[in-house]
Amino acid sequence: MGTRWVLGCATVIALLGPVFGRAADLPRTQPEQVGFSSERLSRIDQFFADSIQRGEIAGIVTLVARHGKIVHFSALGAADRDRQRNMRTDTIFRLYSQTKAVATTALMMLYEEGRFQLTDPVAKYLPELAQLKVLRTPDSPIGDTVPLERPPTIQDLMRHTAGLSHGLDKNAVDVEYNRTDVFGIDVSLKEMVERLGRIPLLEQPGKRFIYSVGPDVLARLVEVLSGMPFDAFLERRLFGPLGMKDAGFWVEQQNAARLATVYWDQGGKLSPLDRAHGHPASGGFLVEPDQVNSYTVNHRRKGGSYGMVSTTEDYWRFAQMMLNGGELNGVRILSPQTVRYMIRSHTGAIPMPKEFPQGMGYGLGFAVITDAAAAGTITNDGMFYWGGAATTMYWIDPKADLVILAMTQHLGAPRADEIVGRLRPLVYGALLQ
Repeated sequence: MGTRWVLGCATVIALLGPVFGRAADLPRTQPEQVGFSSERLSRIDQFFADSIQRGEIAGIVTLVARHGKIVHFSALGAADRDRQRNMRTDTIFRLYSQTKAVATTALMMLYEEGRFQLTDPVAKYLPELAQLKVLRTPDSPIGDTVPLERPPTIQDLMRHTAGLSHGLDKNAVDVEYNRTDVFGIDVSLKEMVERLGRIPLLEQPGKRFIYSVGPDVLARLVEVLSGMPFDAFLERRLFGPLGMKDAGFWVEQQNAARLATVYWDQGGKLSPLDRAHGHPASGGFLVEPDQVNSYTVNHRRKGGSYGMVSTTEDYWRFAQMMLNGGELNGVRILSPQTVRYMIRSHTGAIPMPKEFPQGMGYGLGFAVITDAAAAGTITNDGMFYWGGAATTMYWIDPKADLVILAMTQHLGAPRADEIVGRLRPLVYGALLQ
């Protein structure tokens, strides 16, 4: 398939995107009505069309909303280049770590019902975590442990300070996560937590931010406290009320063609991530073909750290609800005070990883920009955000009243990561009032 074909379809999709799916029912307005320049917003499609032509990304969907009104929503390029399937505004994406904010929000709904306190030890509700130990040092072998200085709390899980890891490094804890298959696609949350209970923590709780599987434990807490499977709770209490009709953990057969293909950078060329084309050496279990390509099968794993699928529109509904202080279209999910508490930094003086920018903290389920100048990003203090391993991303700017999403499917493709990260100046460069 030639580049000219991709760009030709991209132009059509950009013009016709609103007719696909439910997009025609979305709240829209002209950019100038909410302080944007139409001409400057058009740079977004120009920029990404050029990226597609250069082979940096296969396709992308972008959405910009202000004051609850969508001013830009377009799909460019291909969802699957070999099958000549266009990227569409109703294309379904693997969210990976964008699942984390959803899991945290679900548990905070139960917090508002008085089911627990944030300072409660996790083992109060999950006794399988009552006998945890800690590696003597992060470089120690798996059997060299010391007792807990204090037990991990639910707040620790939400802000990634519980001492858990993510299975993506080479330390003894991550190796043990993979050896015991805690991420298996047919391992239930109950079984996963039981296995985690037999593995030491990487660090003492509260000492350090370690990006982790904490949200999987949050998802199990949702099950225990609500008496419902995690996915059923989300459908009944969050996805259904918000109108997130394509959000979930697998794609039924009639919608399988809407699931975008994941690409990776194979020697400077984008290739599908599958058994025929292989996968990048980095990324651990996340890039294994069974993890990437199993989303049309209803596996037992319904995790909180990764695993969700969604359209751009559906995730916008979730993000707009958070920006609105917990409400969308008359449906109240959380109170404004709870949302304000979640989106402030909870890490304080706790050391953050060196790869994270200065001026950034972590709240409950979201990263938070505490000092935009120090972070080197053109946004406002208080902006909260995150992304997924397949190069999906969103950010929510309360001061400017903005929600932005960019959805692609590229794992282990550094050029794609860089290109999508350039969306921020394109958006703020078009915001004139």
